[in-house]
Amino acid sequence: MSTAKKEPGMAMLVIVLAVICLVVAALLGLVNQVTAPAIAANTKKTIQDSLQVVLPADAYEEVDYTGGDVTLDTGTTVPVVAVYKAGEEGYVVETLSPNGFSGSIDMMAGINSAGEVTGLAIITHAETSGLGSKATDPEWQAQFAGATGLVAVTKDGGTINSITGSTITSRAVCDGVNAARAVVEALG
Repeated sequence: MSTAKKEPGMAMLVIVLAVICLVVAALLGLVNQVTAPAIAANTKKTIQDSLQVVLPADAYEEVDYTGGDVTLDTGTTVPVVAVYKAGEEGYVVETLSPNGFSGSIDMMAGINSAGEVTGLAIITHAETSGLGSKATDPEWQAQFAGATGLVAVTKDGGTINSITGSTITSRAVCDGVNAARAVVEALG
């Protein structure tokens, strides 16, 4: 007579693991359904606040921009997310600069009717905290205001002082501004 315990078979372990995965997947789906409206509302508010920051206007109208992504002279292709007409003041262009240090930088740039950069707003980024995340600092962004030509960091012969330790992030923001300018020029 054997006194050894019988251990569960491999099939039982697979079934238990599958049940756990199904329960967790269902819970994640439920959480997504519950939080999706709040996330969408927060995103809309962030965009509306950013529009006011980069180019204050009474109203904004989303323009049906069909020009596609912008390929810069550097060879970088910058996707255009949205274009907004800010009354007679100019345009606000939302771009997704793909070449940040830690990923894409979703940003807005305002270009007034005189072709000057009026402001920037970083909507989302994954840059390193304390380094690349300084691109969100209004003091750093202020150096773009009034720029009328292509912008570049000083290391590339431009006038924009890069963030210390974050030249890649600084270049990505410059690419976003240059793409916004190209979109506005294409719109006339």
